[in-house]
Amino acid sequence: MEGTNYEMDLLRENIHLRCFAHTIMNYRYHWHPDEYELSIVLQGTQEYCRGTETHSLFEDDLILTAPGNGHASMRQQPDTRALVLHFPSNALKLLVKKGYIYQFPSCLSNENNRYEERFCRIRFYASQIWQSLECGGTYAQLSAKANLELLLITLFTEFDPQQINLISEEDKRRATIHLLLSYVEEHYAEKLSLEDLADYAQYNRTYVSTLFKQMVGINFHEYLTRVRFQHALNDLTYTRDNLTDIALKNGFPDLKTLTARFRSTFQRTPAQYRAALKPDEVLYDKVRQFLDPQDMVLRKKLGEYAKTGIIK
Repeated sequence: MEGTNYEMDLLRENIHLRCFAHTIMNYRYHWHPDEYELSIVLQGTQEYCRGTETHSLFEDDLILTAPGNGHASMRQQPDTRALVLHFPSNALKLLVKKGYIYQFPSCLSNENNRYEERFCRIRFYASQIWQSLECGGTYAQLSAKANLELLLITLFTEFDPQQINLISEEDKRRATIHLLLSYVEEHYAEKLSLEDLADYAQYNRTYVSTLFKQMVGINFHEYLTRVRFQHALNDLTYTRDNLTDIALKNGFPDLKTLTARFRSTFQRTPAQYRAALKPDEVLYDKVRQFLDPQDMVLRKKLGEYAKTGIIK
């Protein structure tokens, strides 16, 4: 297995676990139909959109996203890293009646609460699940199950669970926004307007505008700019194209507009960003960048979480 991307099946419980650590790169709106996603920032700053809200997450912050809840992320600093745990909705049957799905909107830390005991527990149990998946084997499965149960107990007792009612109308809205986002991804480099999107989906402009805000958490123009910016960032990182060409080929009217976006996001110009790139960190493919198992930041944070999460 290449990098820190581990999976484990708890066969008796029919629960599939996945845990990985990666360098955050892309802003991509998506959702997991039947999985929870727990994301913990190990280093740097991450912008995380969950549902209709956008949050800035800093080192040691965490956020839990429920199945079917749209989310996306974008790094706010170079070399931002995160630890991510995926577990299926049927894992809740360990504690509650099968068939019910809950969300935990208060499982979101910030500068005021990130070191409260309940968040320390979540980081601790996540780190222990990580260790179990990394080691593998029968005893590791028992450990993973035990720590998953304790993580779920913490969620239900400390984070105000809310039952989700999944209805067909909501499914239709998700299908529509998926269609719209796919269209944006295909045509972001063109002169694209909200009217174009509404015509394509055969909805009125107001409905499409409202749907974007409700489902993605930001308006259409901001999302389009972020998609263009991410593609420009990839070109800046993975190619030697000149800056003006990068701006124009990704839908920006000129280099000045791209530079303004760079300054607001990274507090530096595109040229300064490119100059700061380390050659050995530039990968010429655009797949998820998993961390090395012995990555110093990862090992340091896992050690910290193991210590601070112990309940005395």
